[in-house]
Amino acid sequence: MAVIIKISSRSIRAAAVYFAFLPVFGAHAQAISRSPSRLTIQGPAEQSYQPVLRDALGRPCLDVEAATRVHVINPTLVDHVVSVKNSCPRSISVKVCYVNSDKCNAFDVASYKRVDTIIGTMSGIKNFKYVLLQK
Repeated sequence: MAVIIKISSRSIRAAAVYFAFLPVFGAHAQAISRSPSRLTIQGPAEQSYQPVLRDALGRPCLDVEAATRVHVINPTLVDHVVSVKNSCPRSISVKVCYVNSDKCNAFDVASYKRVDTIIGTMSGIKNFKYVLLQK
């Protein structure tokens, strides 16, 4: 039994382009896989003992993620980044602080938008605790 496969000239050109650049992409992929990770995901925010704003279905309006990001030029410097995504139809005022500290960033998150903020940059400290206050 013979199997006939129809190959178009477009697929031949696409394959030729793919195989022509394969050594370039392959070397790049290996270099990326050997480099250390620049992001370290942090845990959830500490409890603020304030009521959490919720949508009509009872889900929290804000989705919060935090990570540390290592600088490319100087790997000993680390940014503490907090990302806040609003999934409600109204703007929410947010204040992100280090735990037991006055170091805070206050900002508004528009409806259905996301805001990334750097609450601090430190040398070599890859773990941090933060609290989120919302109005």
